Amino acid sequence: MSRSYHILFVCSGNACRSPMAEGLLKKKLFPQFLKKVEIESAGTLGFSGSPASPLTIQVAKEKGVDISGHRSQPLTRELVENTDLILVMANHHKEFIRNNFPDFIDKVFLLTEFGQNDPENEQNFPEILDPIGENLSFHRKIIEQIDRELVRILPIIKEKIEKHKNKKTK
Repeated sequence: MSRSYHILFVCSGNACRSPMAEGLLKKKLFPQFLKKVEIESAGTLGFSGSPASPLTIQVAKEKGVDISGHRSQPLTRELVENTDLILVMANHHKEFIRNNFPDFIDKVFLLTEFGQNDPENEQNFPEILDPIGENLSFHRKIIEQIDRELVRILPIIKEKIEKHKNKKTK
């Protein structure tokens, strides 16, 4: 059996933003695409085995997404190497990958940058702010921002999954 298309979301602690994005995208791709894609998240700070923050779990649940079973994982070379598309929340996550895994920087995009016409000028694209330590209202603002970005890029993601599937069958 050949490998599915693999998408990785990256934030700092893998406790808020990237689990939000992972859960939301899985919901958006279910059931049609879920067997054709693997979606994960990881953090640049190297935490392993921690749950998503309580407020993150709450706002995801409000969106119909259960991430209560999420456990953080560190961003590793193996993850980066085996991923087709890496979507990061902030420019410093992109820099972390550029500094630690430079061979794979061509598949790394700021979430708000991906699918835009000016990928060379990443400074024009807003970062997804880290809600850790912030209130419920701020968490809701962040999950709404992530959700809007995922809705925007969903057609591109679906196209990439289909192209990957067709490439495997040839």
